[in-house]
Amino acid sequence: MAKPDNTTRQRILDAALDIIEAQGMKALTQPKIAKATGLRQSHLTYYFPRKADLFIALLDASHSRAAGQTQADASSVEAMLSTLVFDRGRMRFLLAILLEIDDDRELQAVLHAHLAQLVRVVATRLGRPAEDAAVQSFVDELRGIGLRHLSDPAPGERPSVAAVANRHGISLAT
Repeated sequence: MAKPDNTTRQRILDAALDIIEAQGMKALTQPKIAKATGLRQSHLTYYFPRKADLFIALLDASHSRAAGQTQADASSVEAMLSTLVFDRGRMRFLLAILLEIDDDRELQAVLHAHLAQLVRVVATRLGRPAEDAAVQSFVDELRGIGLRHLSDPAPGERPSVAAVANRHGISLAT
């Protein structure tokens, strides 16, 4: 079997992320992705045999895009986390992935590793050990706050990421 072309795979991911960002998760369909990339729908299946495979790849691509956007804005860990946690579209995306992988153990493991990677990235950027329990609980609390924020029909002012970090004994000041 031939090895998939990474350029085409990236085009698919970029087009899918653009659709999600512009129109939301419900708008993400194979016909829209195919049209945006100029590919046949069968090509999408070649690169992503299951919808869940596409979602997992999109999760990584979404985080890479968010990191690139925040770095371009001279970002901090606080800005990166705020973007990931309080952007309603990103939280809906995470929920959609959780629902899509349902009880697929293989994809659950991939998602778990991906979520753990965020903790390692945050810990490293803060100069802390990669498996720091305080960073883990900080990121977990932020995810919970993000879900609560998402479920609020009229979200008010969101909490300060720095204040949440302080509750866990973490300083975001660099």
